[in-house]
Amino acid sequence: MPASVAADAVLALALVVHAELLARLRRVDAPQPPWWFDYARDATNLAAVLMAWGAFVSLGFPPAVGFLAAALTAFTTYLLDWLIAHGLRLRHARLWLALPLAAWVLAVALAPAPIGHAFARLVAAVQPTTR
Repeated sequence: MPASVAADAVLALALVVHAELLARLRRVDAPQPPWWFDYARDATNLAAVLMAWGAFVSLGFPPAVGFLAAALTAFTTYLLDWLIAHGLRLRHARLWLALPLAAWVLAVALAPAPIGHAFARLVAAVQPTTR
């Protein structure tokens, strides 16, 4: 299996795991959630970032660029999950979340270099320069 196919599969797996864990956590979300709820949500997001970071680095992204791509991917997934389930209150939230996530994995699989370049430009734009 080529490295890029394996990395794309890892990215897809990371997003599937993230979406599934967010859906399961949503079942116990309440005005007074259990004491462990926020820790579980933080651990879920951290795990998604770390898995996606490994996928992006395996696709050839430099570590800092891969971390930014992974963090923004996990953050966007979290926001989409919240918007779909709480903001819009759509039924079948997993299905609605799967559509943009599948599109993102497909975009990364088909054009990793332009996406990596865009994230690299973003990293370069926020780094201080010395003259």
